[in-house]
Amino acid sequence: MNSILAESLYQEDLYEIPGKVIVVLSKNWDDVTEEERTVLSKMLIAVKLNIASVQIITREAFSINDLAALNPSKLLVFGKMVKDVQAFYELTVVNGLPVIVADAIDQLDDAKKKTLWVALKSMFSL
Repeated sequence: MNSILAESLYQEDLYEIPGKVIVVLSKNWDDVTEEERTVLSKMLIAVKLNIASVQIITREAFSINDLAALNPSKLLVFGKMVKDVQAFYELTVVNGLPVIVADAIDQLDDAKKKTLWVALKSMFSL
């Protein structure tokens, strides 16, 4: 219905711009160490993304609806609890939005990284 209405109102071509992958960190980007940045960068490269292709934000405890205005396509949360998600290291879909919640990057050991990788492969269809 909306597309029919849009076609009759606008003469130009309309395009829907897809949302970005949003990464939510537990601390400000300036406080993230070089080692943590490297770990995050390697994770993103493994799922065929890079730091420049995602939106990195810092939030306190929040709900998925709080980020609706940012139009995320996928959500990766490190070190914060999301009110709508109870499970860590699992792909969860909330209101159609794929979400993975994990510990803060500096708290990821090898076992947690492996579990996170399984969830990331599922999220990004790898």
